[in-house]
Amino acid sequence: MRSMLRQFRRAPGRILASIFALALAVGAIGVLAIPTVSKGTLREAAARDGLADIFVDTTPLGPAQLALINQLDNVAAAEAEATIAVRMSDGFLTRMIGLDFAAQTMDIVQLSAGRMPAAADEVVTSESLAAVGDRIVANSVSYDVVGTGGTLWWSQDDVVYADLETVTALGGNQGSNRLLITASDDGLSELRSIADQVRVVLQTDGDTFTTFPVYLPDGSTPIDQDIQQVSTLIGLLGIMAGLVALVLLASTTNTLITERTREVAVMRALGGRSRPLRRRLRRISLGITTVALVIGLPLGILISNFIARMVLEEFIGITPDFAIDWRVLAGSAVGVMLGARLVAARAARRVTKLPLAEALRDREGAPFGGRWTHRLAARVPVGGLLGRMASRASLHRPARTLAVVVQIAAAVGAAFLIPSLATSVNNFNSATHEPWSSQSVTSARDAGLPFPESVTAGMADTESGIYVEGELEEWQIDLYGLEVDTEMFDPMLTDGRWVHPAGREAVASAGFAERNGLEVGDTLVVDLASGRFEYELVGLSDDFSRSLYLDRTVLAADLGEPGMVNTIWSMQEHPDLVLPAASRTISAADLAADDAAGRAAIVLIFGAIGVIVAGVAALAVLSSMTVSLFERRHELAALQALGARRRRLRGLLVRELLPLGAIGLVGGLALGALGTRGIIASFEASNAVDIGVVDAVGSIPFIAAGTFVALVLLALLTVRSAGRRPVTVTLRGAA
Repeated sequence: MRSMLRQFRRAPGRILASIFALALAVGAIGVLAIPTVSKGTLREAAARDGLADIFVDTTPLGPAQLALINQLDNVAAAEAEATIAVRMSDGFLTRMIGLDFAAQTMDIVQLSAGRMPAAADEVVTSESLAAVGDRIVANSVSYDVVGTGGTLWWSQDDVVYADLETVTALGGNQGSNRLLITASDDGLSELRSIADQVRVVLQTDGDTFTTFPVYLPDGSTPIDQDIQQVSTLIGLLGIMAGLVALVLLASTTNTLITERTREVAVMRALGGRSRPLRRRLRRISLGITTVALVIGLPLGILISNFIARMVLEEFIGITPDFAIDWRVLAGSAVGVMLGARLVAARAARRVTKLPLAEALRDREGAPFGGRWTHRLAARVPVGGLLGRMASRASLHRPARTLAVVVQIAAAVGAAFLIPSLATSVNNFNSATHEPWSSQSVTSARDAGLPFPESVTAGMADTESGIYVEGELEEWQIDLYGLEVDTEMFDPMLTDGRWVHPAGREAVASAGFAERNGLEVGDTLVVDLASGRFEYELVGLSDDFSRSLYLDRTVLAADLGEPGMVNTIWSMQEHPDLVLPAASRTISAADLAADDAAGRAAIVLIFGAIGVIVAGVAALAVLSSMTVSLFERRHELAALQALGARRRRLRGLLVRELLPLGAIGLVGGLALGALGTRGIIASFEASNAVDIGVVDAVGSIPFIAAGTFVALVLLALLTVRSAGRRPVTVTLRGAA
């Protein structure tokens, strides 16, 4: 401990920089704990709310059908709900959920205030929709708000919860239209088997699913995959920050140990053995790392919980409980301590193996010129005295020079990766909207196909169609039923042709087809809400999504509702539509705004980790240059003794750093480009879509300017720190 305190007094700036950088890196690695932090809250909420394994909208169900479904193999429980679209008095369109509050075991409402409804005119609402004691109007009917709260499934929506009979009466006494199932064995294949059996039961009475089932296998929740993907990618940047921080620790440790060369030599001359001396020198690094872990591990816990809260509140509107992933904490601590042990061992071994005479006289025993590369470089004209000294300093210590270049490249790479990611995602969102020429989309708020396709007859620049979800090759896909001669969508075909009228044909997204080995002429087996159907793949669309495009009449018939639609595309932002069911119209501008809001949160998280990587790399460069000045202290002191002012030393260091900065800039841009491609490729593979990479070329001048300004500032800071030691003390080699 006393040795550690002496080292701190000797170089407090460098040690504090290393501690701070390592703590930041350990904190960034803590992002890997986000899935565990989130999982606890999600699992607890799923158990508390009775989250079902299958959710699906249906045509109206009767008690006899529900009883038959409960008797199916592997069905632990099946319950029904009623959902209808309602318009509030202020025009807000939402859903009213009908529940059997006395008997429900799934989708249980958790109250945040008030009580459950006890009369037909009483409801519970989402907290942001109303408050206890308010009176709301839905579909021209008044209700008293007696409680606020919600369920895990509906947590992202502002909805109204009412008694089952109240909702079915408001919907025309047609019965329940939503089915929830819990399975005894909740594997994905078992859940699909249950859905197939339920379809058969419903078809006996002429009923069917009106939406594609949502499966939550193996106790999962709706956003598990999103959280895992985001945390893994951010965690990779955290690991990168950790590696850069270890380089910084190596530089700092090397500096502190090198500065004790003469002291160690005296101990060796007095009979000290190398192994105990190396062990003593390693304690410096281990002490710095221990302090960094004391700060960094709690920081990682805070970061993981903060980001988990941000993600869960953004995606599903719930606040997670505070949690700790001990595996990530232990892995971070062990990894950093092992790294510290390795980098310290190398520096300690080098100091204890120096020839004793060389170490005692505190002079370098291998001056520049001892290698053929040095002699060759000496013939290259690089300017005056300062230019030659700068170039020779870089060549004389190639390992340190390489470390500085790598550190600069890491900072530049992080600075280039973040805007490139943002640009790529922006381009992807623009590309997904590019084939569509409509200025607004009107969609039905009730499940199924509630509009007749003739609803747009006689209206210019307006088309009716279908948008539903299905499954192909075990991927959830979007299916569009369009007019064959549609003017709203340009498929931008890369292969094949567009669908023919009344043909059982489909055009698929090119990227999705490529990733699943699908080719023009293949037969596609698509799982729809109403069952499985086959289509011939006749074309590939360059639309950057995961979609199938079919003839509207064919898709409507396959869904069991010939001549019906659920979506209207229009060239007008606010089309004048008269529709027989509740609907919502959203403009293209609003769609773009929603996309931008979702991207902003993710880019913000990546940006924060990128700043950490860049900051740690900057501290590493500062430490490396401090080592460089210490090792050249005698020649620099000689220059000062001959009259060189501090500005000459600054000029020397700037000349040394700028070429390294230029190399690091080029390498960093390449590293950032590769990193962007790796992250985008991961997203593409996990989602089976084309995203594409767009390098943020416009950011390069700003990154270059920022890099060189930072290097100049580092040079000024380093020289100022090094100039505090008297020249006479340096020249005579005294401590």
